[in-house]
Amino acid sequence: MDAENKGKSWFKHIFDQNYQYVLNYLFYLTGDVALAEDLTQDVFMQLWDKRLQVKDYTVRPYLFTIARNCFLKSIRRQKYDLKFRSSYFENVENESPEYILEMKEFDRKLQKTLAALPDKCRVVFLMNRIDGLSYREIAEHHGVSLKAVEKQMSKALAILREKLGSKI
Repeated sequence: MDAENKGKSWFKHIFDQNYQYVLNYLFYLTGDVALAEDLTQDVFMQLWDKRLQVKDYTVRPYLFTIARNCFLKSIRRQKYDLKFRSSYFENVENESPEYILEMKEFDRKLQKTLAALPDKCRVVFLMNRIDGLSYREIAEHHGVSLKAVEKQMSKALAILREKLGSKI
């Protein structure tokens, strides 16, 4: 196999293994699916450009570093509103109007609180609660210690409890 085909094969493998994680990470940062998809494409374009310098054992943390830099670059260009999808309202046909109104109010407060979380806390919280990743997996993805992830999750939960009270 020549070097070019080997490089393509390596890139496809890395892309297939990491695309969804990078996309989710960028979505958690931006709150915008279309922007997250665009930034994810930028991340993998940059990886392709640097493929000869990247070591296999550092590729995942490197991807998340590129992703964070792409995100920071994008927020310099525009303001954004985080609007995380909520599954609360998918099956509410049989609920009372009062219940639906209460859930919509809670969802609005939750969205606002999630948007106000510091970036690291929000990402750790959503990767754990939405993607179902363990603290260890999150730490490996970001190239940080398990203690750093635990600290960010603890901080996120404390802020959520403070802002939302006993509802979480």
